[in-house]
Order: sequence, then C-alpha cells, then structure tokens
Amino acid sequence: MKATFGKRNMKKKFLIDQAIVNSISAAFQHAGVYVQGLKDNDNRKDALRKALDNELRSLGAIYANAVTEKAHCQNIVRLADTQTRQFKDSGILRNGRFRIGIAQKALNLYLKYLWCLGDIPTPPHCPIDRLIIDKLNLSWKESGNYNWTKIDDIEKYKTLIQKCRDKAGNASLAEWELKEWTF
Repeated sequence: MKATFGKRNMKKKFLIDQAIVNSISAAFQHAGVYVQGLKDNDNRKDALRKALDNELRSLGAIYANAVTEKAHCQNIVRLADTQTRQFKDSGILRNGRFRIGIAQKALNLYLKYLWCLGDIPTPPHCPIDRLIIDKLNLSWKESGNYNWTKIDDIEKYKTLIQKCRDKAGNASLAEWELKEWTF
C-alpha cells in the first residue's frame, strides 16, 4: 500500500511541476519579459523563473478554497509587484517591471491546471492571452488597446475580464475559456 501511495505522490508532483513549467513558459513566450540582448544561459533568468515558481506554488495553495475576485486581482498585482521588487535592480526586466499581463497569465494558467487536476475549485478568472482576446471579437481599434503582454494596469485587465464574462454568459470564465481554447 505504501508503494502505491508513494507512486501517486510522485505522479502528482510530476504533474504539478509540469503545470508550473508550462505556466511560466506560456507567460514568458513572446511577452518581452527580459531586456533585449540577454543571453539564454543568463543565471538571472533562472533566478526569476525559480522565484516565480515559488510564488505560484504558494498562491496555488491559497486557492484550495474559493478565492474572491477582489482577492484574486490583489494576488495578481502582488505577484507582479513582488517579482518587480525582487528583480528590478538585476537589470533583466524590460523597463524594470514584471507586468500585470504576464503575472495574470502565469497565475491564471497555473490555476487552470490545478482546477483541471481537481486540486482546486473553479478559479475566479481564466488566462488572458491573444487567443482569448481574439475570441472576444473586439473592434480593430478596441483590440489594439489589449495586448496582454503589455498590460500593466489592473483596471485594464478587469475590463478584459468583464468582456470575457459578457462572452461567457452563464458559464464560469474557466469553463468558457477551456471550451474556447480547446475548440
């Protein structure tokens, strides 16, 4: 019996580790997190990813119980601000800032994984990225205001969330996004 329990824990750990790696990779991909010219093997990149890994794991534990939308938005801001404070003077962050758009993508995607694994209840929001923004069918002019990688204003993020909510109708944002992302 012990061996089975240990194997289950190893499998779960593997899935959670992959969820973290995939969430960070997706948040950083095409997002311009780093200053230009940084070498791929720069140790500061690893330090930022490790710090974000730790923060996401800590935040994920909070979501074992339902989290309000207000608290969730505060967590996104705190995540962005914590990474900014920790790495601003390192010279690796583009414009010295870890942006809200990147923080929300990392956290919301990690929560999506935890939810799909059955580890947390339905998260308050969904990951916002280009695919989801395109699903909102915004006007050309309006869509130009919403590049998720450049968002660094929680109010602009909340506006996108409301647009998603309008599109989702009666479905939760997480359920709506999962369906939209899958099809």
